[in-house]
Amino acid sequence: MSNLVVITKYLEKTDPWSSHSVIRNWLRRMPAGSKVLDIGAATGILAKGMTGSGLRFFGVEPVKAWAEEAKPYYEELNSAPLEEVPDSFIADKNIIVCADVLEHLQAPELLLKRLVQLQRSGAQFLISVPNVANVWIRINLLVGKFDYVEHGILDRTHLRFFTRKTFLKMLDLAGLTLVEIRYTPIPMNLVHPFFESNFFGQLIHRKMAFLASVWPRMFAYQFVARCQIIERGVQ
Repeated sequence: MSNLVVITKYLEKTDPWSSHSVIRNWLRRMPAGSKVLDIGAATGILAKGMTGSGLRFFGVEPVKAWAEEAKPYYEELNSAPLEEVPDSFIADKNIIVCADVLEHLQAPELLLKRLVQLQRSGAQFLISVPNVANVWIRINLLVGKFDYVEHGILDRTHLRFFTRKTFLKMLDLAGLTLVEIRYTPIPMNLVHPFFESNFFGQLIHRKMAFLASVWPRMFAYQFVARCQIIERGVQ
């Protein structure tokens, strides 16, 4: 069984502070013709949302049903587990996206390092992972709860957990240089429609986004990093 297999339906996060929104905004700044490798493409959410951007999308998605749904939005899509995808398919891309993927892997450090080693200097990586030190997790731990759920930080398919410190350390060990990092709030609109349809709910969501930006270790739901491979051999 692949490390990338996800049992539950993958949810798109549509709020303007979400990792999906951040990554799409970064992609819109990339030159037309750039080759984008989407690791864990799911049902093609990312490529579908970037239709008409001029970017060339390549995907990896081991869940066969999802891969079939995603295939129309990708120039090429490999439906094998990442560790079985040949180097020739992964190599020489301009942008590599690992959105909500690394936490599902048993050895994310090794697979990320492989992805980095197969790219040329200047390639960019757009990566998002959940923050296990989020205040909600801390509160639950205080009362002795660490229960897995269908979605969120404690998604039952998550195999690895990250704090800001361990996430940045992993990026560095993989050979990536951090260019910028964003911090997302809990996707309140997925918790309850009130936070999307009601003015006061929207205000609460906006305040949570502000708290995530000023105190990320405590209030960030996800860390979203844009990294780059510096010239080989340059310190």
